[in-house]
Amino acid sequence: MPEELQPDQESPDRNVLVVWLSAIQRKFDPPLEKARDRYSEPQGWVGIWLLRSLFGAKYEKMSEEGASGILNALSGIWQKVVTVLLLIGAISAHSAFDFHLPIWGSLLAYAPVALSLIISLYANLARMLTLTDPYFNSNAYKLFRKQEYLMFLPYFRETKLTFKDVKELVHLMYRENALDVVVAEHEKLHEKSDKLIEHYEKTQDQLARQLKKAEEDIDKLKEYSGKLLRLSKANEEGFNSAISTLYRLRSGDSLFGYGDLRVVSDFSLFEYEDPYLIRVCEQGTTETPSRIDIHDPDYQHYSSVKLVRGSNTIEYATSDREGRTVASYWIELPSKRVLVYNFHYDSTFKGMNDIINTKEMYRYIRGICILLEDRGLIDRGGTLHGSI
Repeated sequence: MPEELQPDQESPDRNVLVVWLSAIQRKFDPPLEKARDRYSEPQGWVGIWLLRSLFGAKYEKMSEEGASGILNALSGIWQKVVTVLLLIGAISAHSAFDFHLPIWGSLLAYAPVALSLIISLYANLARMLTLTDPYFNSNAYKLFRKQEYLMFLPYFRETKLTFKDVKELVHLMYRENALDVVVAEHEKLHEKSDKLIEHYEKTQDQLARQLKKAEEDIDKLKEYSGKLLRLSKANEEGFNSAISTLYRLRSGDSLFGYGDLRVVSDFSLFEYEDPYLIRVCEQGTTETPSRIDIHDPDYQHYSSVKLVRGSNTIEYATSDREGRTVASYWIELPSKRVLVYNFHYDSTFKGMNDIINTKEMYRYIRGICILLEDRGLIDRGGTLHGSI
C-alpha cells in the first residue's frame, strides 16, 4: 500500500510530475514493450544459446538502440571469423602434425577456434540479455540480471498498460480537478441548463397558447352547437306553426287570426301613423301602451321608436321589465301600411337574436300580416291579448 501524504508533506507540482512521467514513458515504454512481446516464463535459454553460437542459427539483425556497435559487429561477423579461424587452425594443426611441432604448437593452432567460440557465446548471450534485441530471452535475463528482471516483471506480465497510460491518467486527473477546468465545466453545465430551461419555457408557452386556443375553440364549438340546437328547435317550432297556419287557413277564416302571429315568443303589433304607433294587438305582455308618441321622451328607449326614427329594419332594446328584451321588425304591407312587429322574450335566451335575424323569420311574420290584412283582420282598435 502506498503511504499517504502527511500534513507537513507537499504534493508534487503537477507540471513537474507530468514532465517526469513523460520522460519515464519515452525511456521505458519502447524497450519494455518489445521485451514484453518476447516474454515467456516456460521458455529455456541454454540450448538456444549453444545452438545459435555453435551452428550459426538464422541471424537476425540487432536493433540500433539494443547494444553497442562493437557487440553488434561481433554478432554480425562472428560466422565469417569462425570460418577463417577454423581454416587457419586446421592448416596450423596439419602443419604441426607434419612437422612434429611441440604441444604448444598444437594449442596455438586450435586457439583461434576456441577464441571464435568464446566470442560467439559472449555475443549471443549479450543479445539474449538485451531488451530490444530479437534474441532477447526472459529466462536468461532472469538469471543474469535478476534485480532488473524483478523490477520489470509486472510490466512483462501486464499485456495492455504502459507508462504512457499512467501519464495520461495523471494528466487527466489533474485536468479534472483543476480549478479552471472545474469552473469551465460548471459554466458549460450552467449554459446548457439555461438553454434547456429556455427551451422548456418556450415549449411551455407554446403549449399554453395551444391549450388556450383549444379551449377557445371548444367554447366556440359549444356555442355553435348550442346555436344550432336552438335554431333547429326554432325551425321545428316555426315549421309546426307554419303547418298549423296552413291548416287554419284551409279550414276557414274563423280559425285564422292574430294568434297565428305568436311564433317563437310573446309579441305585440303596432301600426305606424306619424307621429304615433297605434297598437293593433298583443299577446303575453302586460305593459304595452295602446298609443306611443315617437317624440315623447319617455318612449325614446323603446325598440319600436328606435326603429321608426332610424333606418334599420330590425332594432333591439331592453324592456321596462327586468330580464326582458324587445326586438322590433319594420313591416311594410303591399297596401303601403306600415306595421311594427315586436318580439318580447327572456334576455337569457341568447339564441333568440340569431332566430330573429334570419330573413326566413322576417318573411314568415310579414306573410301572416299580409294574410291578416287581406282578410280585413288588422284593426287599429288596440285589441288586447285577452280577446285574441
